[in-house]
Amino acid sequence: MDFDGNIVAFVQKLPDRGRGSACIVLSHDFAGQKHWAAELARQADANHVDLLELFAADQQLAARLRDFSVANLFEFLAGYEQKPALVVSGLEFLKATWSGLPTATEEFASRVETWPGKPALLFVMQYDKALADRDFSRFKQYSFIIDQGETIQL
Repeated sequence: MDFDGNIVAFVQKLPDRGRGSACIVLSHDFAGQKHWAAELARQADANHVDLLELFAADQQLAARLRDFSVANLFEFLAGYEQKPALVVSGLEFLKATWSGLPTATEEFASRVETWPGKPALLFVMQYDKALADRDFSRFKQYSFIIDQGETIQL
């Protein structure tokens, strides 16, 4: 695996993966995850976007929420190419809208595992057992799920 606990260095190297250049950090601290994600992006010289804030501030984007699929999310994030890596927080409300779709979690995980790398994506989200237990087997040399508790403190 390519994660040694140093999450800042991990984010900086994530774009070098090419295919499979996305990862999920599972947080047990819902209240602090947005701040942690922003601080991680700052230290790693990456962009940060909080999806909840973004949707709340943009009426046109919010109007698309009902039809905003997993595929739409990844297409949307592809537009953040200003820096090689993008740290994404505030995803939980989208996951809630996808809860009625039986394949949403699997589609999300599959897209993470095969993401082509422009920009590299690091999702910071609330702990999710289905994702934590998923076997990411396409690129066994890479870490796709990281528990925030296993990272060196920012």
